[in-house]
Amino acid sequence: MRFFLSILSLLVLCGCHAPTHHDPSPRPSAVRQKQIFLVIDDAGLDVAEMRQFLDIPIPMTIAVLPHLKETERVCSEIHRHSDKELILHQPMEAYDPTKKTGVGAIYNSTRPADVSRILKSNLASVRGAVGMNNHMGSRVTENEVLISEVLKYCRARGLYFMDSKTAYNSIVPRAAEREHVHLEARDVFLDIQHDRESVRKAWESTVAKARENGYVIAIGHIWSKETAAAIRDSYKTLQNQGYTFHVLSELYE
Repeated sequence: MRFFLSILSLLVLCGCHAPTHHDPSPRPSAVRQKQIFLVIDDAGLDVAEMRQFLDIPIPMTIAVLPHLKETERVCSEIHRHSDKELILHQPMEAYDPTKKTGVGAIYNSTRPADVSRILKSNLASVRGAVGMNNHMGSRVTENEVLISEVLKYCRARGLYFMDSKTAYNSIVPRAAEREHVHLEARDVFLDIQHDRESVRKAWESTVAKARENGYVIAIGHIWSKETAAAIRDSYKTLQNQGYTFHVLSELYE
């Protein structure tokens, strides 16, 4: 027994230990408590519309569409607020043909070699973006080749990608694992239904998930007055209850 203990002590002193699995993307929920990550989509059309969120004095991430008439002004306004973060809201083709993806979109028919050119142009429009998420994109997020190109581009340039989860069969997690890219994904859509009661219930679900899981990622939309009101009316109470608000990049540190 003494011989065994001596050998064990020698191994410890030499720094020898059993091999362990290195996880490059540890689960943040293991260390986070009651943290809310807000992402507000579809900015770029109207600066005044966006101010209803900019004027709420809590950290949040705003996703801006590229090449729109107010994209440049919107980005400038976001940069003036130190508690707000800017990302590219990358248009991607949806299954619903009636939905217009907009300028700078990646389509299911886009050649993989063209993805980097499209993203470069869009990021030049949305200056200062530190990451991106998909706008629509149900078809493209089920296209592993195209999504892999997007993830490779992000990894090479130090950008993060968040899956908005517009498709039930999104293969983004599988592609991210293969490309060794840390991925986060949306938990709640706040304003799929636009009425006050539905938004309030979605906000209550967001708060509950933050309490139960340690953190939550919720997506709202820049045009939703009800979403802005739900956040504005409750953030002080939530902070008093121990909830905290954060920009999305904190999950990728």
